[in-house]
Amino acid sequence: MKHLVFISWVFTLFFAQPLSAKSLTLSVDERDWVPFTFQKAGISTGMHIELVTHALQKLGYGVKIIPYPRKRAIHNAKSGIVDGMVSIAFHPALSSTLIFPKDAAFEKESAWRIMQVDHVLITPKTGFEYSGDLKTLPLPVRIPSGETISLNLKNAGLKVDEARSDLINVKKMNRDGDGSVVATSIMAERLNEDPEFADKIKIHATPISSQSYYLAFSRVSPLSYEEKQQIWDEIQKWRNDYVFMLQVYATY
Repeated sequence: MKHLVFISWVFTLFFAQPLSAKSLTLSVDERDWVPFTFQKAGISTGMHIELVTHALQKLGYGVKIIPYPRKRAIHNAKSGIVDGMVSIAFHPALSSTLIFPKDAAFEKESAWRIMQVDHVLITPKTGFEYSGDLKTLPLPVRIPSGETISLNLKNAGLKVDEARSDLINVKKMNRDGDGSVVATSIMAERLNEDPEFADKIKIHATPISSQSYYLAFSRVSPLSYEEKQQIWDEIQKWRNDYVFMLQVYATY
């Protein structure tokens, strides 16, 4: 009888206790990349942060996202200090450090992306018209620090000037009266509506690129590949949820 009482007590104690949440620590580039990732009062926020956090919490994970300079964010993922990195585009040079979804290397729009982000060209209002040839971009090409696309621009032999934000880049372009800016289509439209830049900038119709941005995992993370895939599937689920994404867009 005593044994039955003891077993009953253990059974009740075990199932009465909440299961401890799994916990993930992630890095993110600390750059000011509104509205996707940026820092507000020292806390990482933005559309990509909200989507990843929501998906992970729905799977029962505790989530901590720490902003670092890009190189350190990647290094911390490589060394296992963090489990992965939020909001990074695929590049072959990163594949030895980070694990991306299986279609990242060959699909322009991955099924397991956080979001697809279009990049456009901004120049002063001149007669120049971008037609798709990177080598014709007015130099220097100004781009936010931390963009994977900057590797492609540098490989094309272009002079690249990186700064913390699109706003800084456009101000520098207008101040110097030369060069160009590569920015997201969302930010380009916002800058175009800013009275400070009215009738001073031109947004070119031909896009520079369209890239999928991911939650990429450290190769030394204890997560199994099945767990990683489950997380990517959950991100896909919420990205395709129209009502949820409408709420995210409205916030930022």
